[in-house]
Amino acid sequence: MSKLLAVLLLTVFAGAGTARAADLQGVLADWKCTKKMVHDGIEKTLQRDKNCSLETNYKRDSFGLITDDKKYYQLDAVGNKRALELLENSPSKNGLHVLIKGDLQGNLIKVQEMTIL
Repeated sequence: MSKLLAVLLLTVFAGAGTARAADLQGVLADWKCTKKMVHDGIEKTLQRDKNCSLETNYKRDSFGLITDDKKYYQLDAVGNKRALELLENSPSKNGLHVLIKGDLQGNLIKVQEMTIL
């Protein structure tokens, strides 16, 4: 019985670090600003901290996604590249709503697809 329990526990813990498929919708933001934006609100943060605005400078090293339910996720390297491409071709940079399909590992999204909504 204890061997069975040990095998079950190992299976559960081994699966804890694996990725799971996800479709997430939200707003693109500078990764450094996402926590502040979730806590204080996007508009308030943009008013208080001009460095968080993507309108004046959208070229960032790392992007995040803020969902409607106030969760935030960091994009992987592929996602950062795709986010930059979408922002380059979008007339409005702040508040850009996107759909991301990929694998979720904790709060990191390994992006497979990203489209503007």
